[in-house]
Amino acid sequence: MTTLTAKQREIRGRERRILNVATAMVRDGGSMAIRMDAIAKQLGVTRGTIYNHFPHREDIVLSLADRAIRRRIELFQFAASLSVGSRDQIATVGLACEVYVDEMPDDFAVEQMIRHDNVWQKCSEARRENLRQCEANCMSSLSHIIDRAIRQGDLSLPRRQSPVDVLFGLWSLTYGGMMIELSSPSLAELGIRDSRETIRRNCNAMLDGLDWRPRYDADAYRRLVRRVRRKLVAKAGQIVASEADDSHSLDSGANPSFSSAEPN
Repeated sequence: MTTLTAKQREIRGRERRILNVATAMVRDGGSMAIRMDAIAKQLGVTRGTIYNHFPHREDIVLSLADRAIRRRIELFQFAASLSVGSRDQIATVGLACEVYVDEMPDDFAVEQMIRHDNVWQKCSEARRENLRQCEANCMSSLSHIIDRAIRQGDLSLPRRQSPVDVLFGLWSLTYGGMMIELSSPSLAELGIRDSRETIRRNCNAMLDGLDWRPRYDADAYRRLVRRVRRKLVAKAGQIVASEADDSHSLDSGANPSFSSAEPN
């Protein structure tokens, strides 16, 4: 790990404090609630100091999203380490998605904000590129699980289908399902009594359709959920509480990724 100078630690610490203050503002009123003067007053610095770190409020939003995705990757990495078989690994990452939404709601919310052009277009290119790379790293890192499943004979994909296709399908089912869960007032009226169970069932149906072995077993899956969910919740709490760690620079581009090594 690179040793930071006292000045570098001061700068990074100030950036973390700015983001923490901005998080509360976003929680209360969305991205437009971010006010540079209010942040400066709360931190006891000049407004120019805030602008030295973040030229626009949109840069703050993108940095919050960058932090959110880094946290999500760390949670996914931990999830993959909790299981041995490739099918269980990918299922555990799916459960980590649920825990991310439940235990890191501010992070999940800010990821939605960056999808709007009025935020994305006003951000610096350096921060946009950093976020693009972080998302790409998340996808490519997760593909290690699918690559391993193929190597070990658990999964055989059709010639024109790639591991990224499979990941995108699972992402669509999980992420899309949770967005609907949070935004739709009529799921119960439509007959969806337990949206999480429905999302899990659909993901397992997709994996069975690909003949990813071993095939879905309801009892085994329930045991997996009981075994890993509490650990994932605890890990999420640790990640959020670890802001004192200087190893995650906002602009370093050093994104965490999964190791291609086998799990312990």
